[in-house]
Amino acid sequence: MSKGIRAKDLRGNEPAELKSTARKLEEDLFKHKLKKVTNQLENTMLIRNTRRDIARVNTVLAERTRQVAATKTTAQTATKEK
Repeated sequence: MSKGIRAKDLRGNEPAELKSTARKLEEDLFKHKLKKVTNQLENTMLIRNTRRDIARVNTVLAERTRQVAATKTTAQTATKEK
């Protein structure tokens, strides 16, 4: 059984690529929910796994955003000290 997307694999991606991955996963989640409502979804675990994959992508994206903000703050502090 595959675990889906791993956060370790996502950390090497660019923010734009992470956003497109999240968008694709959200579209997949919508399709899975639609199939569930129409009783065409055989494996209901797909919904849970997709939601968790979206959370992983968003977590890595937030980490990247915090890194950039911390780097900017450090750079601004260094320039003020000079």
